[in-house]
Amino acid sequence: MAAIHVAVSRWTCRGPWWRGWRRQNGLELHIEGHGYTQTYGTRDLDVARMMVLDYLATVDAPAPHDAEIQWTDSGG
Repeated sequence: MAAIHVAVSRWTCRGPWWRGWRRQNGLELHIEGHGYTQTYGTRDLDVARMMVLDYLATVDAPAPHDAEIQWTDSGG
């Protein structure tokens, strides 16, 4: 299987009032040829990797857990 190409950008939003409006960080992940997904509350690439593999499984394009992912910073 060829490498999975993912463009990554960072995002921040204000959390809900019941959490004291604390900022929440995340990553927006554009999976080439498949669409977008994102992480919530973390910018950890291990979590992002799991999100990419889970997303691909939901769009009927499953990838092995040891698939190579090529990350590209798209700014943000």
